[in-house]
Amino acid sequence: MTGSREEERRKLADIINHWNANRLDLFEISRPTEDLEFHGVMRFYFQDRVAGNFATKCIRVSSTATTQDVIETLAEKFRPDMRMLSSPKYSLYEVHVSGEERQLDLDEKPLVVQLNWNKDDREGRFVLKNENDVLLKSQSNGPEKEKDGVIQNFKRTLSKKEKKKEKKREKESARIPDGDEQALNREDGENNRLAAEVYKDMPETSFTRTISNPEVVMKRRRQQKLEKRMQEFMSSDGRPDSGGTLRIYADSLKPNIPYKTILLSTRDTADFAVVEALEKYGLEKENPREYCIARQDDKAGKEAILEDLECPLQIFRDWPADRGALVFQLKKRPPDYQARKARKGDDKGVLRRDGSNSSLPPEKLPYLVELSPDGSDSRDKPKLYRLQHSITEVGSDCTADGAIQLLGPGILPHHCNLMHSEGMVTVTPHGPDADTFVDGQRVTETTVLRSGSTLQFGSAHIFKFVDPMFDQGAKREPAAMMRGRHKSGSVAETTFDLHGDVHSGAALPTSKSSGKLEMERGMVKPMIRGEQQDSRSQDSLADRTELALPAAIEFRDNSEDTFLSAIINYTNSSTVHFKLSPTYVLYMACRYVLSPSYRNDMSPSERTHKVIAIVNKMVSMMEGVIQEIPEGDQKQKNIAGALAFWMANASELLNFIKQDRDLSRITLDAQDILAHLVQMAFKYLVHCLQADLNNYMPAFLDDPEEQNPQRPKIEDVLHTLTGAMSLLRRCRVNAALTIQLFSQLFHFINMWLFNKLVTDTDSGLCCHYWGAILRQQLSHIEAWAEKQGLELAADCHLSRIVQATTLLTMDKYSMQDVQNIHNTCFKLNSLQLHALMNNYHCAPDEPYIPPELIDHVVAVAENTADELARSDGREVQLEEDPDLQLPFLLPEDGYSCDVVRNLPNGLQDFLEPLLQRGFCRLVPHPRSPGTWTVHFEGADCDSHFSAADSSEMPMRKDPEVVTVTLKKHNGMGLSIVAAKGVGVKGGTMHHCLSVLFIVHPPLMH
Repeated sequence: MTGSREEERRKLADIINHWNANRLDLFEISRPTEDLEFHGVMRFYFQDRVAGNFATKCIRVSSTATTQDVIETLAEKFRPDMRMLSSPKYSLYEVHVSGEERQLDLDEKPLVVQLNWNKDDREGRFVLKNENDVLLKSQSNGPEKEKDGVIQNFKRTLSKKEKKKEKKREKESARIPDGDEQALNREDGENNRLAAEVYKDMPETSFTRTISNPEVVMKRRRQQKLEKRMQEFMSSDGRPDSGGTLRIYADSLKPNIPYKTILLSTRDTADFAVVEALEKYGLEKENPREYCIARQDDKAGKEAILEDLECPLQIFRDWPADRGALVFQLKKRPPDYQARKARKGDDKGVLRRDGSNSSLPPEKLPYLVELSPDGSDSRDKPKLYRLQHSITEVGSDCTADGAIQLLGPGILPHHCNLMHSEGMVTVTPHGPDADTFVDGQRVTETTVLRSGSTLQFGSAHIFKFVDPMFDQGAKREPAAMMRGRHKSGSVAETTFDLHGDVHSGAALPTSKSSGKLEMERGMVKPMIRGEQQDSRSQDSLADRTELALPAAIEFRDNSEDTFLSAIINYTNSSTVHFKLSPTYVLYMACRYVLSPSYRNDMSPSERTHKVIAIVNKMVSMMEGVIQEIPEGDQKQKNIAGALAFWMANASELLNFIKQDRDLSRITLDAQDILAHLVQMAFKYLVHCLQADLNNYMPAFLDDPEEQNPQRPKIEDVLHTLTGAMSLLRRCRVNAALTIQLFSQLFHFINMWLFNKLVTDTDSGLCCHYWGAILRQQLSHIEAWAEKQGLELAADCHLSRIVQATTLLTMDKYSMQDVQNIHNTCFKLNSLQLHALMNNYHCAPDEPYIPPELIDHVVAVAENTADELARSDGREVQLEEDPDLQLPFLLPEDGYSCDVVRNLPNGLQDFLEPLLQRGFCRLVPHPRSPGTWTVHFEGADCDSHFSAADSSEMPMRKDPEVVTVTLKKHNGMGLSIVAAKGVGVKGGTMHHCLSVLFIVHPPLMH
């Protein structure tokens, strides 16, 4: 195979893997062959003219099968009788929930069409359509509803008055965001009818795992992406005034497409807009650095290429209406293009949103005045930097006019930006490594400066921010700060996160002397830092607590491999007291590499690559350990313990990395591998525990009348299940993984016993006597499951063997018993019912089963259980499948970091050998709030502070104990899925325990 073809095969395999990750195993697409051929099960719909609803069939399709091939197969499956009576013409359509409908060409490949939906995160359905019915419909001017129509997709003829109204409605709804979507207005509105009917008749259901419903998955992904993006545009009062849509034209690249619309915030830069626009135009594989956004002034006939740091949406909003239309073009960047330097005085004549001139005389511009390293004003000639109406860059490499170049420890080449706009000045650090402090507090996000604030860059450069307009009594406050004002004499501390969201904290009293700064001989006499601190509220909790992990791990760069290997490769899982110790140590190591404490001479890009490298190294080591466990020379018990240990750690580490706002975006590959490792460890552990169970399965066939001490007892089975549960709890395995694992074990018990019943005809097990014994033995398993909170899993996955034993012990001697058998044994298909009843051994005093009763029961099952299996794409077979056909689901919540506070007991003991050998150093953070989620996306700072302060709250009276009795009736399942203390702050329960239950309705069949 040539290299190019191998590369094409690899890319195709990646697309297929992405598809399979969000589908049931039933709809899994096979890996491509050397000829790039693949197969998969597809679901098709057809409207039944007799039943008046949509029928559905699943068939296995090859990527080489054309639409014509599929239509012929579907016509035979849906309506074989119609092919004998007539020769209808069928067409295959793809319809989408948006209402879009398209007829597939006869030479198209439906499986390839379906796979391409994955590229755009679209969902859809394939519908078989009888064109003969459509023809009949189109020839008729009768009522809209047609008796014999398969899919009513055409309206009646409209009157002149109705046509005018229709045209008016079309004009009013003609505003479609994307230019390439304008074609939808020209299409017949009837095309939406098919999609509306198929989705209405067979709607999406939320009562299912989302992973089993690919349409819901795709829809939710797009919705979450849009919601997240729109949330970035919301200001503090909920108005979307910091973002919106912008039309990007590409006349030179895609002349056939009018324009594309992208979502931007007012702070999104031109280089970001280039990436978004390329993706919209289907050019996501192109190098964004080779493209640019050009601004075209139609009235003046001028064109200017935007700098990478310019904000297109802000430019568009500031553009005055009297200057004509402003158009943005995506085009190739000229090879001779040179970025223009920031010019002094660029702010002159800058127009604000209201169109007024925002330039100020120099003496009224806000400025920074340099202070001594101790924060005092003892310098004889302090430096003063005026902040123009633009972005002022700060850093060691910032040499352009208007920039502030600082040299010294902790100063990055591009350290931060100071933005002066609309009477407000903000500071935005260039990442987590840019040490920036406002009034002594470290900031990592865009923060509003107020006159009198101290501003520190690195470890030695301290400035005071002064706004003369504020100090002269004008007190020009931005709208966000006005909305955040709490009381007279105090200003709300307002910050903006990296996405532009506004957060207003508690009001801080304004410094008494902030309005009394004087200009003496052109110099500023700044307020002494200590004086300012004395004037502030001295007991603010935020001043006493810093947002940091409870501790930090520091290791030498030259001992990195040794340190990681000691944590992962040489950890004995059986001797670790706190089983999740490796996860917490590795997460602290990641955060250490992200911090300036680790090689403060690294640039942000170098640090990012270093973090990616060390996370990949962790994951690679963990992969090697998990793969070696089943192959090692260990006892079965030790293998299970090691697998549970590393499954728990891999899942917890994956959660830390996915939730951490700094790690999540740069470790996507590592996250995929970790998810695979969790599933791999889960699979190995299931096989290990099943092998353990297999040794004791003969206990179910223990005859009470035969006293055989050599034979396993049912107590051995229960002991094995109890040992597995104890192991998972010791390893702190996520509860959702525990439920999935025991579902596999219950299915194994069900499969082993059921297949023994239906295949071993000489054993004599198909009789009333053994049916009663097996039912009694299974009741012990059900009772154990109920005590462990696994009742629902046991009910579901033991159902076939339970119904089989019920069949063996119930009345089945007359035709009056048929309905009762059907109601009781609805899970058993026709082959299984036939085998159980045909091989039934009657007791000496027991009547025989009438053959006509067997035939009737089997016939009913063929029309119910068999049809249900086939509609789900499963084969009707006698034996139970050894593997439980359920997708593996990674838990979304319920991880230890939500409840662990401070350093867990046993973590320091785990680290002690490494500390003694000098591999690392543990640095506690006494001012930390004690939570491990401080760096998580969307973490609530207030809750972290309150968690830290919970120890200082007064003792409350003992909680009142309330007993709640829940009774189960008619097969209704009840599971405790979560428990939380009402009034819990920082892990301390104050009032009572709130328990969340899920009530499971009886299984639908």
